Amino acid sequence: MSMLLPQSRTGVVASCRPVDIHGDRFFDLTVSLDGAAAGEAPLTSRVSATECPAGLAEGEKVVVRLVLGIITKAARA
Repeated sequence: MSMLLPQSRTGVVASCRPVDIHGDRFFDLTVSLDGAAAGEAPLTSRVSATECPAGLAEGEKVVVRLVLGIITKAARA
C-alpha cells in the first residue's frame, strides 16, 4: 500500500522525546513499522501531545495513523 494514502499501521516505539515549543507540547516519535522492508528506516514525526498517549516508552507496541507518510496520531496497541 502506498504511504501516501491515509492508513493505520502497527509498530514498535524506537524513541519518544518530549518537545515544548512556545508552551505547546509535542513528541518526536520514532516508530519501526511492522512488516517494513529489510533496511527500511523507522518513521520519525513530531506528534501533538494530545494525539499521543502519556508515558509512551521505547519498546512499546503502538498503532499509528499515517497521512502522507507522516505520523499524525499514536495509540497503544
